[in-house]
Amino acid sequence: MDDLIFTNASILTENGIIKGSLAVKDGKITAVGQVSGQGAKRTVNVGGKLIAPGLVDLHVHFREPGFTQKEDFLTGTRAAAAGGVTTVVDEPNNSPVTNSHETIEGKRWIIEGKAYVDYMLQMAVYADGLDEIKKAREAGIIAFPVFDELGDRPTGMENTGVLYEALKRIKEVDGLALLNCRESDLVNKTMNGLKESGRNTLADYMDHFPHVAESLGGAKRILLAHDAGVRAHFREVSTTETVQMIKLMKGYMGKITAEVRPDHLFLNYDNTKNLGPYAQQWTPLRTKADSDALWEALNDGTVNVIASDHATHAEEEKKRGADNIWKSPPGLPAIESMLSLLLTAVNEGRLGLERLFECASTNPAKVIGLYPRKGTIKVGSDADLVVIDREKESVIRGENAKTKTHWTPYEGWEVKGVPVATYVRGIETYVDGEIVGEPGQGRFLGL
Repeated sequence: MDDLIFTNASILTENGIIKGSLAVKDGKITAVGQVSGQGAKRTVNVGGKLIAPGLVDLHVHFREPGFTQKEDFLTGTRAAAAGGVTTVVDEPNNSPVTNSHETIEGKRWIIEGKAYVDYMLQMAVYADGLDEIKKAREAGIIAFPVFDELGDRPTGMENTGVLYEALKRIKEVDGLALLNCRESDLVNKTMNGLKESGRNTLADYMDHFPHVAESLGGAKRILLAHDAGVRAHFREVSTTETVQMIKLMKGYMGKITAEVRPDHLFLNYDNTKNLGPYAQQWTPLRTKADSDALWEALNDGTVNVIASDHATHAEEEKKRGADNIWKSPPGLPAIESMLSLLLTAVNEGRLGLERLFECASTNPAKVIGLYPRKGTIKVGSDADLVVIDREKESVIRGENAKTKTHWTPYEGWEVKGVPVATYVRGIETYVDGEIVGEPGQGRFLGL
């Protein structure tokens, strides 16, 4: 007997939509379409709604340990479930920075028993800690973000020779290098010039990261990663030039995966002018033309992954930037609103339904090494599922958020298409606006 059967469903598989039922036992999918057998302990009639694979978010900042006034693992994974996200990959810029086997184990101990969804961790790479890469890999860590600076101090990766050695070390352990398209020397030089000249508005912040600094940083890292032979994933692609560069390099370098965040798709200079620090993020918002280029790249396959880069801050921290943008920390909440915004884009004809879940569920699972366990609906896969009402209309309100902070750059935005239920390995976790799962049901995923 199965534990759970969904009936009267439109089930989104990699081969299209199947009308029928979906069965779950011991956290795994046992049947899709026609379900036979002795029934189930519980049956859920979804009334013709869509059942899609839960989202796999490769880029979240849940702030623990060290910055829990902003977010923590309980509230972050709670918001993930409300947004239809069933697996997250958490960033290492905590305090202390997760940059060694010891800090990884410390973080695992701190967050134990808090997560509503399954999760993976990363280890930041420092020049003086390259030997930690092998130790972390043996502890189940597969993803290694390589930043020029982190935790307000350089990592040593701004040195091209050191960066190249780090990529080779990641290759040796069959790890995944996570690379930002950013040439920090140029970004910092530009930013310091703006500060010295007294330019301190949101528009000035958006100017501190020149387009050329993104495409230059991306091109250098693509070339180094290709020569090192390492699997590499490029993050926070935001400009037309970077899209064109990636498209060109894919032609002769083969495996390059790249991600875009929803904020760069939906927000731009023009529709955020009055938001001040509430539209300030690490890789700044760009022009509408850049957003249009990202939509095109998402549809033509140049960009393979959508990831939230959820990075909220306490509202009092954001308010500091009202008169001087440099006093506010960059980052935006995104994980809870991401799916509804994308479903609205589907309803508007900007993105195909299948392509949405290919980029937000299946491809991320493949990039991080979890496919077909995660990111798809097929027999044997984890029953990570989101039930979607594609016709339901809603209004995004910060006060309704499941995150620790209750503000959003999308305040008042109307959406059509919302997640109404989320299941993590068959565990009912979110239903009709309420969290019904238990903290601690989410599992650490080591590879």
